[in-house]
Amino acid sequence: MSLYELLLFVHVTAAAAWFGAALMSLILVELASRARDTAGVLKLGEYEDRLANVLFIPSAVLVLVAGVALVLDGPWSFVDDGWVIGGLVILAGVFVLGVALIVPAGKKLKELAMANAPEDAVYAQIGRLRTLSRIDVALLVVAFFLMTVKPF
Repeated sequence: MSLYELLLFVHVTAAAAWFGAALMSLILVELASRARDTAGVLKLGEYEDRLANVLFIPSAVLVLVAGVALVLDGPWSFVDDGWVIGGLVILAGVFVLGVALIVPAGKKLKELAMANAPEDAVYAQIGRLRTLSRIDVALLVVAFFLMTVKPF
């Protein structure tokens, strides 16, 4: 096995773990939300907080590090291959989306629930969280498209 093949394996495996976890999280929040299961949505938020440090962040870092190493070791270029730059831009976008919007939305949801806010306010916040999660998963799908099709 070459270094390139090892890096590719790490990159793809980490991307699959990251995407799979994000998709499963989205599906679970959708199901809990549609069932009007506020406690279930909050419990999912607790799991998300724990998964961030053991799954989401490590897999994202592995995707980035292995991806950069693949470009350096392989026939790709940061200048000539637009899909590489596109992937890096999407990675940055997903990171910003998570840190700047998804995490604060989850915290606000927890605060609303703990303060016994009106149900409408709680479900409006759940709706925002669902929308942000959909965008997150959609961006990851676009990244997969760029990495596999390499359109530019």
